[in-house]
Amino acid sequence: MPRSGRWLALLAPAALWTCELQEVTVVEVETVLVAEAYAMVGVPSPAFGIDNRLWVFLGGTVGGAADATLDDARIEVRRAGGGRFRLRPVPIENCISDRDRMRPGTCYDAGLDAISLRPGDELALHIRMPDGRALRGETRIPGDFQLEGEIPECSLTPDTSFEVRWTQSEGAAAYVNETRIDGLDEALAPEEIPAPDELYLLGLSISASDTTIVFPGEFGVFDRFDLDQALTVRLQRGLPDGAAALVGISAVDENYVNWARGGNFNPSGQVRIPSVRGDGTGVFASMVMRRFAVFASSEPGVPACLGS
Repeated sequence: MPRSGRWLALLAPAALWTCELQEVTVVEVETVLVAEAYAMVGVPSPAFGIDNRLWVFLGGTVGGAADATLDDARIEVRRAGGGRFRLRPVPIENCISDRDRMRPGTCYDAGLDAISLRPGDELALHIRMPDGRALRGETRIPGDFQLEGEIPECSLTPDTSFEVRWTQSEGAAAYVNETRIDGLDEALAPEEIPAPDELYLLGLSISASDTTIVFPGEFGVFDRFDLDQALTVRLQRGLPDGAAALVGISAVDENYVNWARGGNFNPSGQVRIPSVRGDGTGVFASMVMRRFAVFASSEPGVPACLGS
């Protein structure tokens, strides 16, 4: 071994011996329970069946270990004037549709019992863990509302738009407007505009009196920075021939608005405001949804969308 190498080998242990051990305090981080609970009332129809749902996603904040007792929570929703809903664990896909962003936790659902939910119902959420921790929250489902000329499905002349209008919902803080457009890749291939087969667009009417929106041009205000510019401009003209869309208008309560955040969709502002309290945090929100299907086609047979 070269002399310099021998010196380095001898000096290395000496350097370690001169180090002073520092006292380190390890703080155990406790997982904070987070409950995201929602009650949804839809409209029964031959096209969509019954949309009513009552579900809770129960998880924890990042920083603590996954809570081993999440599957053993007792979750109950009580309705003012009588009636209780017992929620039970179901596959997590029932709560989270985007598997790429799946978080650890457990999904609970009331199942078919939610059929009895009605607009205007006052609900109280009660969650109790086996170790004694508890969460609670309240919501009042917004009042019923109607889409103008409401029909399960309608046709729209390709490359045209129409204004969706609806009545006000008592108690609603805002309206969430969303659409899933299918078949854009094939419909726009002749125009050489790249597009996904399925496109989801989200919008918000941040006023209880804002009850109109133009389809499809005004949908997706929170998605435009993520969309291809050519596709965004193309949709301002309307749907291309052969495309189809499912459109949903939801009257949501103030709890929903105060909590909703994701990407560019941040109606709660800079921070979330929780509506669940106790030994944790979260939201208990409610909504009334109305939806219909739109087909971009010049073929006869399907009623035209009102206002188109």
